[in-house]
Amino acid sequence: MMVNKVLTIAGSDSLSGGGIQADLATFEEYGVVGLSVISSIVTVQTDSFQIFPMDINVIKAQLASVMSLNQIVAIKVGLLPTVDIINVVADCLSTISIPIIIDPVMIFKETALKNGKSELTQVIRDRLLPLATVLTPNLNEAGLLTNTEIHNVDDMKQAARRLVGEGAKNVVIKGGARLSGDVAVDVLFDGEEFTIFQNEKVITLVPYNNGAGCTFSASIAANMTGNDMRETIQDAKAFVLAGIKNGVALNDEFNVGNVWQAARRLG
Repeated sequence: MMVNKVLTIAGSDSLSGGGIQADLATFEEYGVVGLSVISSIVTVQTDSFQIFPMDINVIKAQLASVMSLNQIVAIKVGLLPTVDIINVVADCLSTISIPIIIDPVMIFKETALKNGKSELTQVIRDRLLPLATVLTPNLNEAGLLTNTEIHNVDDMKQAARRLVGEGAKNVVIKGGARLSGDVAVDVLFDGEEFTIFQNEKVITLVPYNNGAGCTFSASIAANMTGNDMRETIQDAKAFVLAGIKNGVALNDEFNVGNVWQAARRLG
């Protein structure tokens, strides 16, 4: 039986809340086969994280392996931690016509990537944005990519318009908990019109939002085929909301829990 395949190119999260693990779990929930190229290994402790980039030749070998397959209907790109890795991935993706969902991971729980942030931002802007069928930055990432501060919906709209001007076909800026107010607001700009999405903010003693951004972009990638973009975004938001409401606690030392990708089905 031939089943649609979706590829994720991202980091491996040792806690399995985000990254490759969250992407593959999301793909499974949407009934597509998940493929993966690991860009790095991320380890998380209570107050810090470490990123271990994969060797460039290993990344090239992974890309060659998965790109030899057929029935790949979408590609999700997450954490690419170095300029060299971004360039290798961009070189590969620039030769294909498959929908590409880019989650420009530059922020880990309010902490920017420490090394070469400005250079990474520039190469993401130059090499990845023009490839994006859908770009899904959070507020801080959209601010870095546009060199602006974003405080409200009007700011989000202006940033989304600029990012489309940089080459992305559709931009979804995620307001999440960072935007003030009682609702979580996301803004979609498709190059012609804006769509505002609003959901309740989930307030819990421990926020179960580790992996929310990865899960959101993976949901879009898994649900792209034949669907209206607004419906795809709305469904991704509902999928993540269920995962946060029914999140997975880690342990007493972590003030954060994981999104549970199976929550909509089993929660």
